[in-house]
Amino acid sequence: VVVIGDQFWQIKLEGDGWLKSLHHPAACFVEPDPQLVADTQRVARGFGLEIAANDYVVAPDGQPHLLEVNHIPNVTRFPEIWDAYSDYVIEWLHRA
Repeated sequence: VVVIGDQFWQIKLEGDGWLKSLHHPAACFVEPDPQLVADTQRVARGFGLEIAANDYVVAPDGQPHLLEVNHIPNVTRFPEIWDAYSDYVIEWLHRA
């Protein structure tokens, strides 16, 4: 789950075997899970981050497990995220 300001996206990672990546050609956006979005927003706020991405594994029983917090998430793989990131940085520069 990627958060940039008040925007968010959930990406389904893909890959061969157990190793999944957003760089795999089949990686795509999925409908955001409200619980994962809220958790990512809470973690980001806790670290004082306005831009962050959390990686989760969801167990077969539906229980999410947080793997890591990315304070510098990849913003170049998906044009929608890159556009939001670019707009956010420009807005931030004008605030400074």
